[in-house]
Amino acid sequence: MTGFTLQKAAALSYAGEREWRKGQPYVSSLTGLSAQPDGTVTMLRGSAYGQERYSVSATLERGQVQGAACSCPVGEDGRCKHVAALLARAVTSPADFRELPPLDATLDALDAPALRIVIRRMLSREPDLLGVLLTQPTTQSTTQPNTGQVQPDGADPASDLPGRIRVAFDLMDLPDEDHWHWKNDWDGPDFSELTPMLEELQELVAAALAGDHAAQRSALAAIQATLDGCHDLNTQQPDLDDLSTLVEPARTALLSLLARPLPAELQGAALGTLHESVANLGWPDHEIDGQLDLFTELPAEDRAQTVAFVRGLHDGETGEYDRQRRARTLYALASTGDLSAHENLALARATGDTVMITAALLDSGQPEEATALLAEHPALSLSVVAGLFQDSGALAHLEAFARIRPDPWARRWLFTHLHEQNRRAEAHTVARDALTQLPPAHADTPFWITQLKTVSPDWPADRETLITHWTARPDGPHLPPLVRLLLREHQPERAAQLLHGVPDPVGVLGLDLTRELALQLPAEQALALIIQVAAAHVAGRSRTHYQSAARTLRDAAPIIGRAEAQSAARLLTQEYPTLRALKEELQAAGLL
Repeated sequence: MTGFTLQKAAALSYAGEREWRKGQPYVSSLTGLSAQPDGTVTMLRGSAYGQERYSVSATLERGQVQGAACSCPVGEDGRCKHVAALLARAVTSPADFRELPPLDATLDALDAPALRIVIRRMLSREPDLLGVLLTQPTTQSTTQPNTGQVQPDGADPASDLPGRIRVAFDLMDLPDEDHWHWKNDWDGPDFSELTPMLEELQELVAAALAGDHAAQRSALAAIQATLDGCHDLNTQQPDLDDLSTLVEPARTALLSLLARPLPAELQGAALGTLHESVANLGWPDHEIDGQLDLFTELPAEDRAQTVAFVRGLHDGETGEYDRQRRARTLYALASTGDLSAHENLALARATGDTVMITAALLDSGQPEEATALLAEHPALSLSVVAGLFQDSGALAHLEAFARIRPDPWARRWLFTHLHEQNRRAEAHTVARDALTQLPPAHADTPFWITQLKTVSPDWPADRETLITHWTARPDGPHLPPLVRLLLREHQPERAAQLLHGVPDPVGVLGLDLTRELALQLPAEQALALIIQVAAAHVAGRSRTHYQSAARTLRDAAPIIGRAEAQSAARLLTQEYPTLRALKEELQAAGLL
């Protein structure tokens, strides 16, 4: 009897309804079923058969599915039909799974020579497992590199982590210049062996911060190994998107070390490592934002040296992009107070970043210059910089700028800002002016109607003002938006009056709006519009159009009467006697 229990609800919750249904045909054909305990979890394994044989596995713990995998093309995340089939078999027939000895018991029964044989056999089958082996913690590491720069003579390392990190980078598989077709399909480097080692690094840093000198040396060596490996990766494959997932925690660990007293030789090496990482990998301002508290804890001399080092990098760059990138780093570091306001503004301008320059202008008490800069960049949303103006007490300047900026998004920001501050009268003016200044058919018109109605102290009066304005516009009455507004306000008969004298309402309003209007009118007013809409659909000469014509007459029957709807259908067949598909659709709608 197997030692696991899996309920259908838990299995279905993991696999999902769709994959569960797709997996049912595979349930009975699974082979090689086994269940192996491993501590609190049980590993289920089996083989499924599709285009070829697929290895399927699932991990259970306390009656829940914790994970799964399949070797089929879509099974890497464990959500394929083959995994669903394995789980379904486990639910309905757990006795079909051969119970294997617990994994720990199997391993405990092997002595060192036997383990070596097993590992060699595993590596012969799956060579990629070598990386797993070489990056495991060991009691007598053969991978610890010579890191004399941070380890005084006679000092033993507290951890083999630095060497294992270097091995993980050395084993990383990257496409070369001769295999561009592979590179185009490449998902990026596999950091799965490095991720747990970064967790080890955090533990090592915690010991280092507690004053363990051996841990300090090993932690710094591990940080250096990580940053060096990232630099090598970036050299081979520039602009890797995921590299920050390694660089940022390594640099955070480095700053944590630098923020605490270290032996002199380690302090100099750690600061040099920080500077080298900035030179090789940059120091993005978004990363600095999360590390600024740590940077401010550095001794003032180290901060000054770092700022001077980055300034030297900036001055030595010849390309505009690289100079701006270094300037953004300097500007982010400037918030620690190590630069004057003049230097701060000069750096902000050097970044070429409008938001940074705006912030620097506000910090230096120049709100007028800040709004003038915004006028030169109409694509920048005011909501992005509103917080900067508020923090500097210059929000009134941004409000004044938004009132004169011919930008729909600036107007939207101003309305929202005023409304949130409960300045309803001012918000009402903004919304009303937007509707009287925008063309009635503008895409923003429905939005502003909703907003005006929200803040209006007298919506009926505002509505009449708007209708009068739209009707009297010098470019002629704008019938579609007027009709939409009146239908929205439940005044269809008034909307119909606007069409008096219009020879082709469908051509002016379009099919959908004309149909919407007709279905809200009394029978005597609706009939002519319904017939025009149906005839316009038929003129499209396709079965889809005939279906729309039949649907229009069927939906209008409760209004104009079933007899009138049937009469209109007969008229259409008489006018188009050769359109058999039209007749079929009218019959299907019950109109013939």
